[in-house]
Amino acid sequence: MVGSWFSVRLLKPVARLSTTIVVTVLALGSISTNVSSAATSVKAWSHPVSIGSTTVSASQVSYSVSCASASFCVVVNGNGQVSYRRSEKWTAPTSLSVGGSIDAVSCSSSTFCVALAGGNATVYNGHRWSKARKISPAGYTFKISCPTSTFCAAVGASGIPGMKSAIVTFNGHSWTSYRTSTTGATNDRLLGVSCSSSRFCVATNFDGQILTFDGTQWSANRTTGPTGLISVSCTAARFCMAVSVSGESMTSHNGTWTAAKPITAFNKAAAYSVSCATATNCSVVGLSGVATTWTSGRWSTPSIVFPGGYVAGVSTSCFAKGHCVAVNDKGMSASQ
Repeated sequence: MVGSWFSVRLLKPVARLSTTIVVTVLALGSISTNVSSAATSVKAWSHPVSIGSTTVSASQVSYSVSCASASFCVVVNGNGQVSYRRSEKWTAPTSLSVGGSIDAVSCSSSTFCVALAGGNATVYNGHRWSKARKISPAGYTFKISCPTSTFCAAVGASGIPGMKSAIVTFNGHSWTSYRTSTTGATNDRLLGVSCSSSRFCVATNFDGQILTFDGTQWSANRTTGPTGLISVSCTAARFCMAVSVSGESMTSHNGTWTAAKPITAFNKAAAYSVSCATATNCSVVGLSGVATTWTSGRWSTPSIVFPGGYVAGVSTSCFAKGHCVAVNDKGMSASQ
């Protein structure tokens, strides 16, 4: 299945952000050099390489990456394929029988990953993937976070307007579903989730709502983020960063969130994926292919990681301070 509802949805329903995104795309041909004096320098990104299949259409498909360490990353894509990065080299993509287009993957180690597709889940044990198990009705696009081999949390947004979002957790053996307070409206759908442990997870929706998991239940946070919250990342220290497609970020410590602020010198570059390696280091990649790194409250000068302009989706995973892997929906990968 080429692409995904989640990738396509950004191009239609979010009308109030369309002007910002168009201006962003036009401006990214030459990133502004008028960068704040607070900007920091970080390790440069590598030249992007193709990891996509040569046997399928050149059309964009969704890609998701998760890195457990410098020596192990997994990428899944909308063509139902999986690739592995070992010793900084990618294997050729191979088919994974899990139910079609694969939405997301999360790995806590080289011997534990979970991938989700079409409401089905499959678990990797370091050698092979398990038989797919149904965890939700078909038609949901999922994001997943697995901090350990005995806990994962996933959120799913339905492609059918009016259908409520899905929230599920995994204890290493079975899946548990939770009720959500979302209405199912286009912008009231859960699009991001990240867990630092089995007792602390954060989920965000496109209306700026934030949900927190305490190991037993999900509850609404008193803080409301900016419209367009698209991605969130939490570390073991219960530090989290959330970003919006309009180029804003907000951080939290133990559930207390700061006010949203513009990502310095990012030119509102349609932020799409954030990954934090520590409580003082996060990287953000935008739909435009631009990336920037946050270090102890200071943003680096943005750089173009993926030339070629706007895409439907990007994904990034950081496994150590200043060390990340990113992929985009053209099947390109770059590392930092």
